[in-house]
Amino acid sequence: MTPQQTVEAFIGHWNSGDIDAMLALCADGIVYHNIPMEPVHGTAAMRSMVEGFMADIAKCDWETHAIAANGSTVLTERTDGFTFKDGRHAAIRVMGAFELGADGLITAWRDYFDMAEFAREFAPA
Repeated sequence: MTPQQTVEAFIGHWNSGDIDAMLALCADGIVYHNIPMEPVHGTAAMRSMVEGFMADIAKCDWETHAIAANGSTVLTERTDGFTFKDGRHAAIRVMGAFELGADGLITAWRDYFDMAEFAREFAPA
């Protein structure tokens, strides 16, 4: 797959809820950084973070508005939508940067978003 196809598949796995397939596209030493939160290092820590985050989420609906690749770097402009298990919905606007290694796996993933929007969208019912 091209770097762009890898990122598109990665987002597709988020939308299908397939954490194993999503992590299979990541290098063991991935650095996942939701700016402005602290970064997560490695697929084991990423799995733990994702599973914790998804505990109250029934479905993801990430919409990619624009995607651009330059060599092994892929940039995305997205709206990441979530449906909670209690039926509530949340959506945040995100700019994402993905770096892929020579083996085609994602080695770094940074998402930039407005923390105030995140807090508002994910506030308890």
